[in-house]
Amino acid sequence: MAFDYAKTTDKFDCGIHFFVDDYQFERLWAAPKKYIDLLKKFDCVLTPDFSLYMDMPLPMQQWNEYRRRALGNLWQRHGMKVIPTLSWSVKSSYPFCFDGIPHNATVAVSTVGVKGDKAALEAWTNGMCEAMRVITPKRVLLYGGDIGFDFGSCDVVEYANSVTERMGHGR
Repeated sequence: MAFDYAKTTDKFDCGIHFFVDDYQFERLWAAPKKYIDLLKKFDCVLTPDFSLYMDMPLPMQQWNEYRRRALGNLWQRHGMKVIPTLSWSVKSSYPFCFDGIPHNATVAVSTVGVKGDKAALEAWTNGMCEAMRVITPKRVLLYGGDIGFDFGSCDVVEYANSVTERMGHGR
């Protein structure tokens, strides 16, 4: 379930993801402790997907990756099951984006915004290849649908992006 629905739902037997526009969850960074009790109600929480744009200065990308990890760490310390969200931009972002991610574990990744954009698809594919090589995940939670990437023997669980599906922009 997307974070922007977390406060209004009565369904807690699911995980919370942040594959939505950053402004929808920027408030988590501004007041992180305010949301702990809410997020603890859910089965798990994915780390926030703060944007890493290809044309964003590298220090800003590092800052957004830091924020992702800091919130995930806070949530873990409060007893939540936290699944790392993978995100990257260009090759120079790989070291700080993949360093410290648990090996042979479950991770989450989104393909939203990749379909229909050749440069974005190439950057996503290159980064996912590097992630597979470096962290060798056991399972990938794939939000947004299949784009033809070969995950090898890794277990992949696909989740459709309900917004793009409703708009007719799936696959």
